[in-house]
Amino acid sequence: MSNPPEPDAADRRAFRARVRAWFVANAPRKGTPGDFSAVHVVSADTAEDYHAQETHARTVTGAWQRRLFDAGFAGRSWPRDCGGQDAPAWQDDAVAEEQAAWGVSTKMFAVALEMVPAVLFGHGTHHQRVTYLPPILRGEHVWCQLLSEPGAGSDLAGAQTKATPTDGGWSVTGQKVWTSNAGCARYALLIARTGGKDTRHAGLSCFVLDMAHPGVDVRPLRQMSGAYHFNEVFLDDVFVPEAGLIGGLGEGWAVLKTMLASERAAIGGGTSARSATQLAGLVHRLGAADDPAAQDLLGAAVIRERVLDLLRSRVAAGHDVAAAGPVTKLLYSEHARLTADAAMTLLGTAATVTDDPLAAPWIERLLFAPGLRLGGGTDEIQRNVIAERGLGLPRR
Repeated sequence: MSNPPEPDAADRRAFRARVRAWFVANAPRKGTPGDFSAVHVVSADTAEDYHAQETHARTVTGAWQRRLFDAGFAGRSWPRDCGGQDAPAWQDDAVAEEQAAWGVSTKMFAVALEMVPAVLFGHGTHHQRVTYLPPILRGEHVWCQLLSEPGAGSDLAGAQTKATPTDGGWSVTGQKVWTSNAGCARYALLIARTGGKDTRHAGLSCFVLDMAHPGVDVRPLRQMSGAYHFNEVFLDDVFVPEAGLIGGLGEGWAVLKTMLASERAAIGGGTSARSATQLAGLVHRLGAADDPAAQDLLGAAVIRERVLDLLRSRVAAGHDVAAAGPVTKLLYSEHARLTADAAMTLLGTAATVTDDPLAAPWIERLLFAPGLRLGGGTDEIQRNVIAERGLGLPRR
């Protein structure tokens, strides 16, 4: 079977011009009153208030995702029966690149848009794909991941949540932790043990779990930033139908590797990956554009961001980049941390005042940055993967 012909430069330019014109007509510019690029970054004094703000963020970003879908710009490379356009993958990349320049966000749907498709296209059945993917493209369903556990941490092969066979499916009991968006998710990608404790990787299976089913108990975890971004999720005899198994029984580790690879790549394209733009705005609002120290901090942030952009472009273009997901994720978490640190230096004493409107968003970023070093696997895990799979170094 021959490969499809490569699009010529004129085709690419014409499509990008069409996309750009649509964004000009429909999307708010960054920094304008309509900018909702950070709507998913939520803090609150109570879990109830946080849930209300998170629900608002889900509504706003869901409406935007629906506009993308109605315009024909959502999931263009996906098959038509999955809600897409059967278009070449480079068109998805063009839409994503144009979208990054505007004051919009779909990060509340990050798991649904970035990880679920990779899992279902790689391991799912046709029925699962046509059932779950179209509502995702329409901005209807938020998804989360039920992976980490209190006794396992980053050692996902040590998961002890148990899926026991029952009439028509499985009964799932156990506890998960550090789950983002569990409070507003309709479905979850669940890793559970279907084999004995001694089977490790071979005893894991992956399921679609309906978060509305009886026995699912979501408990928010308060962070030092004041957010409740992460949650504990307790599962008590939760029913999963036979059609909810993704891949074969005991093939959860292969599904998990696909999931983590897409998660790390998605995290590497997160909101803070565009933080140099916001830092430049802070420099100008502080009147520090001519300050050499401020110029150094801003220059370093721009360079880090450009490196991230170039790396992601190489991956999107199909180049073989060793350990691309872990490298991207590690660069991203470092960039987010260092850029927030730079903002604190520029703000000076204002960074110690919680109600300063100029400082508040940066304080939030600073306090949230440590969590970025945990999500998708810790920085230490990423370095190990880069060493072993990227550089070919022996395991110790």
